[in-house]
Amino acid sequence: MRRAVFKSIDDVLGSAIASQYRQAAPVTDRVLKSTRLEDKIYAGLRDGDAAMDEAEALCSPKLSAFSSLARDVYQGFYSLSVRRNDESILSDTAKRFNSHILDDMMNGGDYPAIKSVCEGRQLPAYDAASEFISGVSDGLDDLLREAGDKGALNTLEKLARQEAALAQTLDALLQQREKQGPEPALDSRIVNKANAAAGKARQVEAVGARIQDNLLKNRDAVSGIVAQAAKSAKAAAEDTAQALAAWGRGDSESGTEQMALNRETVERVRHSPVLKEVARFLGRFREITAKARKNGYAYGRGETYSLELGDDLQNVLTSEFSMLAVPAAIPLFLRKYQNRELQQYRRRAPIFKGCGDIVMCLDESGSTREDAPWGKAVALALLDAAVTGGRKFALIHFSTAGRYKTDLFLPDRYDVNDVLVAAETFLGGNTDFETPLREACRLIGQEGFENADIVFTTDGVCRLPECFREELKLWQQTHKFSVTGILLDIRSPGMDFSLKPFCNEIFRTSELSRDSIVESLISERV
Repeated sequence: MRRAVFKSIDDVLGSAIASQYRQAAPVTDRVLKSTRLEDKIYAGLRDGDAAMDEAEALCSPKLSAFSSLARDVYQGFYSLSVRRNDESILSDTAKRFNSHILDDMMNGGDYPAIKSVCEGRQLPAYDAASEFISGVSDGLDDLLREAGDKGALNTLEKLARQEAALAQTLDALLQQREKQGPEPALDSRIVNKANAAAGKARQVEAVGARIQDNLLKNRDAVSGIVAQAAKSAKAAAEDTAQALAAWGRGDSESGTEQMALNRETVERVRHSPVLKEVARFLGRFREITAKARKNGYAYGRGETYSLELGDDLQNVLTSEFSMLAVPAAIPLFLRKYQNRELQQYRRRAPIFKGCGDIVMCLDESGSTREDAPWGKAVALALLDAAVTGGRKFALIHFSTAGRYKTDLFLPDRYDVNDVLVAAETFLGGNTDFETPLREACRLIGQEGFENADIVFTTDGVCRLPECFREELKLWQQTHKFSVTGILLDIRSPGMDFSLKPFCNEIFRTSELSRDSIVESLISERV
């Protein structure tokens, strides 16, 4: 029999146990700290996630702190300043198991890359956390086995509950003694409960230490499961970030219509290999467009005359930046920036009309299938450049003679779905140049495409009939439009004669990098 720690009421009252249980802070399963705003964001993202519901329903009976682990993983990816709760307020499961998983995750090789994509970005962080938790869920039985016998954590939690119950009873008895004064029978009960609580605390510590030792001893196996989950999380974060960069509008407030639209777009891209490939290029091309727009025209200082909401950091009020001085307010600043809701000065500035409308003819014959994602990304980057300047844009998909599809994009008269449908279109077939050029001329002549600029992308060889070449020259002279050719000839350099008769300028992938071609196209049209 274990020797009693306390032999008299004086031993109990003079020990730390009398005040320890009375002053103990509420216990939490959360290892990482979070603000109320971050909790609200997570709750909005978590609401209605069937996959997470299923994972928690499956894993919570095995690990009671599983939902808190999921919340902490999101916090570890999303937060700009990852802070830990004091160990004294952590539950034994959080202290012995969840902390170990989180430490392995944050010390892993993929964590810096995940943070660079997810920090301060709601959807990428949530999708990464969801993918990580899915991996942990699949490997949970193995993780629990590495922690000790299959019921080690359940035993720890059971002992912790018993200790808490004894502590609560001891606290009640001590309060009773304060009110009633010393009584031999009551003092005897207090001593017995104090010994029972101390004994249970030793059991909890012993089981917890054994779990910790097992996790350290089996570190390679545990780290392997965590590393695999982190690798999947990194891929999910990058996919989501690429989709948002290509077709999203920032990382908007959870619960808003824009957030729902972004979520729908991300899901559609995730399940479409074509859209994933286009997104891989388009996000970068949109950055090129934004940079060209910023550098292409500057108003100077201008004249301040009122306030507006926006995301122009050069004109944002100084008071808005004060949020960055308070760690808890940093997520609020980011949210306002992403939603274009920062207060900024509105300046008087001249209004000018940019370049003309843009028509892009995109070769979608069978031989261009490999180059199609890049071509679609170029088209959509030009769309972004055109409509941002209040101009019209048309994408003419073409292949065999007589086979084409025209997607019209007029400012404020199209939505994300229209863009995604255009990106997923692929005709297949042979190559004919006359059909798309006739359609482009029709748009210029009948659809009001003013001072239009035609971009013609192809990998094929096709001779235009002499009569149509003369007709096209007449159209060019009458309507003052130019034709820029993009020849996808990296696999067959030197083949440019089919574009020379009607193109004013030709870019060749055999001579220039694809990014350089896009930079040239965009800089001339912003």
